[in-house]
Parts: sequence; structure tokens; C-alpha cells
Amino acid sequence: VTAVQVLETSLVHRAKDSNDIIFERKEDGDCGDGDEWKVVISNEPRDGNLSLQLLQRISEKKGGDTEDATEVKWEPSGPTPNDDELTTIPSQPVAGKVHGVCYKSNLHPSHTGSSFLPDDSFYYSENCEGLYVCVSKACGEETLRRACRTIRSTVPEAQRKMWGEFVSPTWAKDPGPMRLIVLDNRTNQQAGDIPELKDGSRGRNQTSCPFVFTSREDFYEGIGGGQSWCVGQLTLHELTHGSDMVIRQLKDPYFHDQVGELWSKHRDKFRYVDLTQRSITIFDSVDHHVEEEESYSYCYAAENRDEFLAECHCIAQGLHIKSKDYMGCKMSTPRELREAMPDLWQLLKCHFLGLHTHG
Repeated sequence: VTAVQVLETSLVHRAKDSNDIIFERKEDGDCGDGDEWKVVISNEPRDGNLSLQLLQRISEKKGGDTEDATEVKWEPSGPTPNDDELTTIPSQPVAGKVHGVCYKSNLHPSHTGSSFLPDDSFYYSENCEGLYVCVSKACGEETLRRACRTIRSTVPEAQRKMWGEFVSPTWAKDPGPMRLIVLDNRTNQQAGDIPELKDGSRGRNQTSCPFVFTSREDFYEGIGGGQSWCVGQLTLHELTHGSDMVIRQLKDPYFHDQVGELWSKHRDKFRYVDLTQRSITIFDSVDHHVEEEESYSYCYAAENRDEFLAECHCIAQGLHIKSKDYMGCKMSTPRELREAMPDLWQLLKCHFLGLHTHG
């Protein structure tokens, strides 16, 4: 017996504050593959009446949360494009297929570029030297001022100009340019409420080319009153996704592989002992101790190439200093990031402003 496969995340979250976690054999016989165990998670002592039960299987190998760290290799799929297929020539040869925004043949034919004007019946807006900030009027004019300060302090002017030149692929619902949209959480505005869409799309915290969505609360108290994400964190995270596409289309398609290779190289630095999960203790049918293991998790930066870039940029800007998961892997401060990943730090310095050089 090595580990319990956790099948219900919601149950695990409820279990973390409980007073008693008990594993009991359901069937007689030796512990082997196929044996079932009953997991009793209770907020009362062992004989209490408030309990949740879940049948789980014991696997021959350790479950995902207790595995040793494993390397994930960056391997672009699909045919390598010729330079003349791409919107700009890469600084180095690309290893395979790159993001769809990089292919000339994919781009929207009706892009109007410099003639774009936000709908002033819905938005307060400002052109930040190419990068349009469009704030729902429900958010108020002060939100526009705060959003523009964020843009000008983190996105270099040359890159802001490229945001204004960005052309969406044909699969996008709008031809471009790439722009920031701020919606009002107090009135529960959603992505589909903007005049460019009007389609019932949900969410205020996503990037859907060419729209980078964020929420008013991010410029005041932070998401969830700062308990979920601190002030500015959501906006910076989503801005980085927008910049990621802009850079690949208009500056260097090789950025696609460059970031992917760094994600592969550094992903396991974001693995930590998850203290919100109880150590797993397993007893056999006569209460003999079988095994106890720590539970491991990965920070969101390990999820994939795109989230790696966005989350590392947030760390570099000092926005993960109090994040417990990043603290758990000693990767929550700009200094820790810079010392652990100097190659990534140099890449961020090339493309963004305001990185914290101290702390």
C-alpha cells in the first residue's frame, strides 16, 4: 500500500479543517490492487455523527500529489513553419508549430488598426500610446485612471504601440487591436455584456483574443477583498497573456519556444509540500499503521507555458509575496525568482517594466 488516490477535490478541501481523518478497510484480504477502502472524514470524534464517506482505491503506485517531481519536456507539435508564413521573422529557428496569431494566413482580413475607437456609450477609454484601456462606465472614471497607471508602469511604450497593431486570427470574434477591458464586479458585469460581443459570454478574469478582461475590484481592494488575489494581480496576470500574443505576432515568434523551454526547465521549482492537506495516514483492518506520506502540490506557474509566464511576471512585480503556495516552494519574491531563474529574469526584463530588483 503506498497512497490513496484522492478523487473528490471538494471533499479534500472540507477535510483539511476536520479533527479526524480515518481510513478503514472495506474488504477482507491482503492489501493489493483493486482493494477498496472507506475514507471517513469527520468533524467530530471517531464515533461522531457528522461524517462524509468516500470509496477510494489504493493504487500500486503513488498518486499524483505524492509523486516525485517529474520532468515535463517542451515539445512543440505540428510542422515547423517557413519564415514567409509568419508575421515576422523569428530571432532563432522555431522548433515546430507556434501560436496561431503568428501565421499570416490566419489573420482577420477586416482589421481596421489605427481607426479603432471604443464605444463611448459603454466605455470610458484612453489610448495609452497604442494600448487602449476600455473601462465600463459602471466602474467610474477613477478606475480608468488607475488602469492607465498600471499599463504605463508595466508595459513598455514600444510594446504598447504593438498592442495597437495587433490583428486577431479569423477564429476570434473581433479583428483587433488587443486591448484591456475593465468590467464592474459590483453590478456583476460579464464579458458578453461588452458592445463588441453581446453574446452571453461569462467571466471578468480571462484573456480571449483580442480582449484582456479584468475586474474593477482589482484596482481597489483586490479580488475577493484581497483574500484571493492582491491589488493589481489579476490585471497583471491577464495583461501578460495579452503581451504574450502581441510579442509572438509582432516581435518574435521564437518567444513561443523560448518561454516553453524555460517552463520545462523550471517547472519543478514550483512544487511544494501542501500544508493545507493532512499527511495521509493509512491503517489496516486492525488499526496497524501502514504508511504516512506528505502531500505535494504545484503552484499555478507549473500548469503550462502560458501560466508560467504570467505567474512569474506577477512574482517579478512583487505580487506573490504573501501567496502561501509560492512561499511553500520559496518562489514568492522577486529576489527568489531572480536567483533561482536568472535566464527567465533576463527575459522578463527585455519585455516588461517595473520589475522589483530588491526583495
